[in-house]
Amino acid sequence: MMRKLAPTGIAAAEIDGITIHSFLGEQRNPGKARTIKPGDLKLEKEWALVEYLLIDEISMVGLTLLAKLNRIICAAKHTDPQVPFGGVNV
Repeated sequence: MMRKLAPTGIAAAEIDGITIHSFLGEQRNPGKARTIKPGDLKLEKEWALVEYLLIDEISMVGLTLLAKLNRIICAAKHTDPQVPFGGVNV
């Protein structure tokens, strides 16, 4: 299965995906960010069958956002944090 993410709503709509910020649970209120914890069944279910990650307009994505995405995928896939993006092909 392939998950499609993009940094902007227009780019996400063009690839039939969602925004990276929406997936990460980022909101305008920084106090309500998505928490990452081991055993998060919803997170594990979202990534269980994902083998490929397509990020449209990658040049618009900052390193901090990529690092956060990496941490979430590694937690969801139960992989070593040294394995980039939990072994998902980007």
